[in-house]
Amino acid sequence: MKRWLAPIAIAAGLAAGAGPAVAAATPTTVDLTFTYPCPGFNATLHATGKGGTIELPGDRLTFTGPDLRLTVTGPTLKSVAYVITGATHVQILPDGSQYVTATGRNVILVPEANGHPAGLFLTVGTVSWTLNPDGSENTLFSGNGRVTDVCQLVAP
Repeated sequence: MKRWLAPIAIAAGLAAGAGPAVAAATPTTVDLTFTYPCPGFNATLHATGKGGTIELPGDRLTFTGPDLRLTVTGPTLKSVAYVITGATHVQILPDGSQYVTATGRNVILVPEANGHPAGLFLTVGTVSWTLNPDGSENTLFSGNGRVTDVCQLVAP
Protein backbone atom coordinates (compact mmCIF):
# COMPACT_ATOMS: atom_id res chain seq x y z
CA MET A 1 0.00 0.00 0.00
CA LYS A 2 1.42 3.36 -0.97
CA ARG A 3 -0.91 5.47 1.18
CA TRP A 4 -2.75 5.08 4.47
CA LEU A 5 -6.16 5.29 2.82
CA ALA A 6 -7.01 1.95 4.31
CA PRO A 7 -8.38 0.43 7.46
CA ILE A 8 -6.50 0.06 10.67
CA ALA A 9 -6.29 -3.62 9.76
CA ILE A 10 -3.53 -2.59 7.37
CA ALA A 11 -1.51 -1.27 10.30
CA ALA A 12 -2.05 -4.61 11.98
CA GLY A 13 -1.02 -6.40 8.81
CA LEU A 14 2.14 -4.34 8.51
CA ALA A 15 3.00 -5.07 12.11
CA ALA A 16 2.38 -8.76 11.52
CA GLY A 17 4.17 -8.91 8.17
CA ALA A 18 2.83 -10.41 5.00
CA GLY A 19 3.34 -14.10 4.47
CA PRO A 20 3.16 -16.34 1.42
CA ALA A 21 -0.09 -16.88 -0.43
CA VAL A 22 -2.28 -19.10 1.68
CA ALA A 23 -5.96 -19.79 2.04
CA ALA A 24 -6.01 -18.38 5.58
CA ALA A 25 -3.47 -16.36 7.51
CA THR A 26 -2.58 -17.04 11.10
CA PRO A 27 -3.48 -13.84 12.95
CA THR A 28 -0.64 -12.13 14.82
CA THR A 29 -0.92 -10.31 18.12
CA VAL A 30 -1.20 -6.54 17.71
CA ASP A 31 -0.44 -3.93 20.37
CA LEU A 32 0.21 -0.67 18.54
CA THR A 33 -0.13 2.99 19.57
CA PHE A 34 0.34 5.89 17.15
CA THR A 35 -1.01 9.35 16.36
CA TYR A 36 -2.97 10.30 13.27
CA PRO A 37 -4.08 13.75 12.09
CA CYS A 38 -7.65 14.93 12.34
CA PRO A 39 -8.71 18.41 11.18
CA GLY A 40 -7.12 20.77 13.71
CA PHE A 41 -5.60 18.17 16.06
CA ASN A 42 -3.88 14.80 16.32
CA ALA A 43 -5.73 11.76 17.65
CA THR A 44 -4.03 8.90 19.47
CA LEU A 45 -4.95 5.42 18.27
CA HIS A 46 -4.32 2.26 20.26
CA ALA A 47 -4.95 -1.06 18.50
CA THR A 48 -4.93 -4.38 20.34
CA GLY A 49 -5.93 -7.90 19.49
CA LYS A 50 -5.10 -9.91 16.43
CA GLY A 51 -4.65 -9.00 12.77
CA GLY A 52 -3.17 -10.47 9.65
CA THR A 53 -2.43 -10.14 5.98
CA ILE A 54 -3.29 -12.70 3.34
CA GLU A 55 -1.53 -12.44 -0.02
CA LEU A 56 -3.64 -13.95 -2.78
CA PRO A 57 -2.92 -14.79 -6.40
CA GLY A 58 -3.76 -12.16 -9.00
CA ASP A 59 -2.25 -9.16 -7.17
CA ARG A 60 -4.79 -9.32 -4.34
CA LEU A 61 -4.41 -8.82 -0.59
CA THR A 62 -6.81 -9.23 2.29
CA PHE A 63 -6.22 -7.57 5.65
CA THR A 64 -8.04 -9.22 8.54
CA GLY A 65 -8.79 -8.25 12.13
CA PRO A 66 -10.47 -11.29 13.66
CA ASP A 67 -9.98 -9.95 17.19
CA LEU A 68 -8.96 -6.32 16.71
CA ARG A 69 -9.99 -3.47 19.00
CA LEU A 70 -9.24 0.21 18.55
CA THR A 71 -9.46 3.14 20.94
CA VAL A 72 -9.24 6.65 19.47
CA THR A 73 -8.51 9.49 21.89
CA GLY A 74 -8.65 13.22 21.15
CA PRO A 75 -6.61 16.01 22.79
CA THR A 76 -9.17 16.56 25.60
CA LEU A 77 -9.10 12.80 26.36
CA LYS A 78 -12.53 12.25 24.78
CA SER A 79 -12.37 8.75 23.35
CA VAL A 80 -14.30 6.13 21.44
CA ALA A 81 -13.59 2.41 21.31
CA TYR A 82 -14.49 -0.01 18.54
CA VAL A 83 -14.27 -3.69 17.83
CA ILE A 84 -13.10 -3.64 14.22
CA THR A 85 -13.23 -7.22 13.04
CA GLY A 86 -13.87 -6.42 9.39
CA ALA A 87 -11.78 -7.38 6.41
CA THR A 88 -10.29 -5.23 3.68
CA HIS A 89 -9.74 -6.57 0.19
CA VAL A 90 -7.27 -4.87 -2.16
CA GLN A 91 -7.05 -5.62 -5.87
CA ILE A 92 -3.99 -4.15 -7.61
CA LEU A 93 -5.11 -3.35 -11.15
CA PRO A 94 -2.90 -3.68 -14.26
CA ASP A 95 -2.19 0.09 -14.36
CA GLY A 96 -0.99 -0.01 -10.72
CA SER A 97 -4.15 1.55 -9.27
CA GLN A 98 -5.92 -0.19 -6.39
CA TYR A 99 -9.55 -1.10 -5.88
CA VAL A 100 -10.25 -1.43 -2.14
CA THR A 101 -13.35 -2.89 -0.48
CA ALA A 102 -13.85 -2.88 3.28
CA THR A 103 -16.47 -5.24 4.69
CA GLY A 104 -17.75 -5.46 8.24
CA ARG A 105 -16.46 -2.93 10.82
CA ASN A 106 -13.27 -1.04 9.98
CA VAL A 107 -11.60 2.26 10.81
CA ILE A 108 -10.27 3.95 7.68
CA LEU A 109 -7.24 6.26 7.92
CA VAL A 110 -7.69 8.93 5.26
CA PRO A 111 -4.67 11.14 4.43
CA GLU A 112 -4.79 14.81 3.52
CA ALA A 113 -5.33 14.71 -0.23
CA ASN A 114 -7.42 16.10 -3.07
CA GLY A 115 -8.44 19.20 -1.13
CA HIS A 116 -9.75 17.53 2.02
CA PRO A 117 -8.07 17.21 5.43
CA ALA A 118 -6.82 13.95 6.91
CA GLY A 119 -9.28 12.03 9.06
CA LEU A 120 -10.53 8.81 10.61
CA PHE A 121 -13.75 7.08 9.61
CA LEU A 122 -15.61 4.09 11.02
CA THR A 123 -17.19 2.07 8.22
CA VAL A 124 -19.85 -0.55 8.84
CA GLY A 125 -21.02 -2.75 5.98
CA THR A 126 -19.47 -2.67 2.52
CA VAL A 127 -17.59 0.45 1.45
CA SER A 128 -15.26 0.74 -1.55
CA TRP A 129 -12.80 3.28 -2.92
CA THR A 130 -10.03 3.44 -5.52
CA LEU A 131 -6.49 4.77 -5.46
CA ASN A 132 -4.48 6.00 -8.43
CA PRO A 133 -1.13 4.32 -9.25
CA ASP A 134 0.71 7.02 -7.25
CA GLY A 135 -1.43 6.20 -4.19
CA SER A 136 -3.59 9.32 -4.41
CA GLU A 137 -7.36 8.98 -4.16
CA ASN A 138 -9.43 8.41 -7.23
CA THR A 139 -12.79 7.78 -5.54
CA LEU A 140 -13.75 7.63 -1.87
CA PHE A 141 -16.46 5.77 0.02
CA SER A 142 -18.99 4.32 -2.35
CA GLY A 143 -21.32 1.46 -1.52
CA ASN A 144 -24.17 0.78 0.85
CA GLY A 145 -22.13 0.83 4.07
CA ARG A 146 -22.41 3.44 6.82
CA VAL A 147 -19.55 5.93 7.39
CA THR A 148 -19.01 7.81 10.69
CA ASP A 149 -16.48 10.64 11.13
CA VAL A 150 -14.47 9.53 14.19
CA CYS A 151 -12.53 12.82 14.36
CA GLN A 152 -15.79 14.66 15.04
CA LEU A 153 -16.56 12.30 17.91
CA VAL A 154 -13.25 12.96 19.73
CA ALA A 155 -12.76 16.62 18.73
CA PRO A 156 -12.23 19.22 21.46
